[in-house]
Amino acid sequence: MRNPFRASFGAVPLFLAGRDHALDGFEQALDYAPGAEARASLVIGARGTGKTVLLTEMESIARDHDWHVISLHTSAASLLEEARVRAVEILRELDPDARGYRLTGGSLATVGSVRGEHVDRYTEPLSPAATLERLTDLLGTETGLLFTLDEVQSVDPASLAAFAQAYQDLVRSERNVAFVGAGLGAGVHTLLDSPKTTFLRRARRVEIGMVDIGSAAASIQATVASTSKTIEPDAAVRAAEISQGYPYLIQYVGAQTWANAAENPTIMREDADRALASAIEQMATNIHGPALRDLAPRKLEYLEAMLADEGPSRVSDVASRLGTYHGYQSVYRDRLIEDELIRPAGRGYVEFALPYLREALQRRRDGVRGPSGELGGGVRARRTPGPGR
Repeated sequence: MRNPFRASFGAVPLFLAGRDHALDGFEQALDYAPGAEARASLVIGARGTGKTVLLTEMESIARDHDWHVISLHTSAASLLEEARVRAVEILRELDPDARGYRLTGGSLATVGSVRGEHVDRYTEPLSPAATLERLTDLLGTETGLLFTLDEVQSVDPASLAAFAQAYQDLVRSERNVAFVGAGLGAGVHTLLDSPKTTFLRRARRVEIGMVDIGSAAASIQATVASTSKTIEPDAAVRAAEISQGYPYLIQYVGAQTWANAAENPTIMREDADRALASAIEQMATNIHGPALRDLAPRKLEYLEAMLADEGPSRVSDVASRLGTYHGYQSVYRDRLIEDELIRPAGRGYVEFALPYLREALQRRRDGVRGPSGELGGGVRARRTPGPGR
């Protein structure tokens, strides 16, 4: 049997854990009047928390509502031009006047002597604004147009500003449009500081992170139940505990647990237990390794100073270990919180924010290298994508 878990970044799992509120809110927004605040949303979260998955699911919801979707890319030289090109593709399918007939010769007075050719009205490009207006006019009020943009923190602010102006013009003229962007917390907050991104500042922010262990276990159980295998309840809970509710790990640990059961029809707790070492290795290599490699030395020193504590670290103790006064170390503490590597854990305390970051730091400090040489709310069934648009 094929392993049902999808442990790849951006791959939509069979069952989403703990994202009902965000998805329900977006679905409701599609029924709001044009220009409603919830029509523009910004999904923010750390790497591996499922931003791209959530964005993909929102696109599926829009298609289920007969909306058309234009997925924009930060690599595009111009977001607005990319939007125009994609809009033209949709117009050629929907516009009854997209193709016409033009006379090229002959005489109307002589039967059979008239010559002509079929022409594409969009061969000569309209401006981006005119193209989007034409498309939204055709769509009317019964359907709409959703723009999405992943990795929004990497976009060129000038390109975003040009697209935002065109989008806001559509909103002001009460056309049925919506926008959802997704990005890493620290990068998004930096982007929002730009004077060219007031459009995003007004968007509804959807902060996502870990899901509760119960929802993670339910997702794992539901995924296994979609096959001919079964999983013992305590095995599902143990797999969820190892994942710590981190969406990427829910799928990865689920996949490893399934693989550990081999041909056995029932997945047992011991199969989940054996996934722990692999989960630590995977996080150290694919998540923490690149982040730590690019981290400023002072930030890395702060994280390593936290290793002396088994649980949350008292910030004054960290300052003492670093040999710096409190105000100086607080600068790096605040930056690490912005980077979503640590988080407050009560007044005067901080703790690691991501699963197995402590283990990755210990491996790096001890010179342990991985195989690549690196130092080391509920369950929602996946929607069946609607017809492509």
